[in-house]
Amino acid sequence: MNELLLFGVVIGGIFSAIGSAILVHMGELIDRFPQGDEEERERSVWSPREFTRYAVLLYWPLYIVGAAMLIPGTRILTVGGIALIAGLVLFMLTALIFSVATYNLMQSGRDGKSPRRGLGSVLAAGNLFRISPYRPGKHGSRKQERKSGTDQDLQRDRE
Repeated sequence: MNELLLFGVVIGGIFSAIGSAILVHMGELIDRFPQGDEEERERSVWSPREFTRYAVLLYWPLYIVGAAMLIPGTRILTVGGIALIAGLVLFMLTALIFSVATYNLMQSGRDGKSPRRGLGSVLAAGNLFRISPYRPGKHGSRKQERKSGTDQDLQRDRE
């Protein structure tokens, strides 16, 4: 096996080991987080803690298979092994980002101080199709409208 490939497998394995530990911990944190008026959450295969553990348990055999595909040295197996390991590392990165974002969103909703801001609030129809401040009856640039609007606001404040 090429030294560069071996180095990539080792670096990917270190990142995966740290990411697996963080991912399992985030799954437990999310699973312990209370939902509304729940006293005790129902545990199943689809609960965050169990699903994360099963995903990590499935991750490592695939990673080992990807590393083993690099050993024979044939082109097809080498390309397949690199693709499998790269895909698994990207999966781990995506899962980590998603878990942290989910936990932060749940935490901000519990505090009640800060409003919930997620991708859904940005992509809401009211925000995408917001009416522009340009008024069709006036023929001028938006810069002139803003300038005249602030002048009118200042005059109103002085009175």
